[in-house]
Amino acid sequence: MQVVGRFAVGIAHDFNNLLAAMQAATELIAARPGLDEATLQDAAQIRAAARRGAALVRHLLAFARETPTAPRRLDLREAIDDLVPLLRHLLGRGVRLEIDTGVAALPVRIDPTGLDQVLLNLAANARDAMPDGGTLILRCHALRRAGTRFAGIEMRDNGSGISPEVLPHIFSPFFTTRSEHGTGLGLATVQDIVSAAGGFVAAESTPGAGTCMRVGLRIDDTDDDNQAEQGGAKRLLLVEDEPVVRRLAERALTSWGWQVVSVGSAEAALALAAGDGKFLAGLAAVVTDMELPGRSGAALLAGLRALPGGAALPAIIVSGHAEAVLHRDPGVQAQLAAGAPVTGLLSKPYLLPELRARVAAVAGR
Repeated sequence: MQVVGRFAVGIAHDFNNLLAAMQAATELIAARPGLDEATLQDAAQIRAAARRGAALVRHLLAFARETPTAPRRLDLREAIDDLVPLLRHLLGRGVRLEIDTGVAALPVRIDPTGLDQVLLNLAANARDAMPDGGTLILRCHALRRAGTRFAGIEMRDNGSGISPEVLPHIFSPFFTTRSEHGTGLGLATVQDIVSAAGGFVAAESTPGAGTCMRVGLRIDDTDDDNQAEQGGAKRLLLVEDEPVVRRLAERALTSWGWQVVSVGSAEAALALAAGDGKFLAGLAAVVTDMELPGRSGAALLAGLRALPGGAALPAIIVSGHAEAVLHRDPGVQAQLAAGAPVTGLLSKPYLLPELRARVAAVAGR
């Protein structure tokens, strides 16, 4: 466990830099007008692969207890659609997968990796219940329970089913009917993830006729993506030592109406601010990587906030490390305290809409 933890933390920053560049580049490619459908599909596959790579890093960090869950608002239908290729691979050729995600958006708030775990665990159980093949129907829809709106997920198989004696115990930790390979943690993990998101999970089964697993996740009506730009363009300071990531982030921010000043080090940023007494006054926010050559992102913020006019500078600290690791850094703790509520953390690799929403939130746009 300790060795895996050290390994995961060691590779997270550099590996997530690569994934961030891949995701940003494919999003920008897909936004170009006039692309043929095949190119758009290829870009989507690259973007999905980068997200899966990021999920693998999060899994390693979670295994090493170096990362907390990171719930965020997402469309359940889109999340399921993204996972379909992996689900088909998991089920194999013997199991037919039928998908019905409906037509209406189903916004929920849950850790994306946790949602993947829920769906993959349920699909794996359904596959094991159909050793000779069968059909798995995955459906999502809106529902109400005790006056609360939920996004419902149903996974229905036509496999061997679960006996009435076993059914009440399937969510208990370490309970398993697989004597050789089962750990008894799959459905217990599903229940933990869903419960942490404020949802519920239940099972119905008839021996010989199949099983239906039902998951409910609270519909999230809040709007994290309040991205309406008001007034003229404002100026951002972007500090990122990885040239590809810096260039792609700058292009994206500029396309959203921001005036971006980008540099590759804390020293260069501080020199700009110290050399121009009006620089900080005209700055809406600073977006800085945590791991920079020389001074860290936290040290940069401390330096900027010590300058005249910089005490309440809104800022976002970006890092490939887990937020739990960052929170333990004394420099980050000091800047979070000094800048609250205008300072936040953003994990790499991020999606461009996440960057856009976070910048809009801290910069007041």
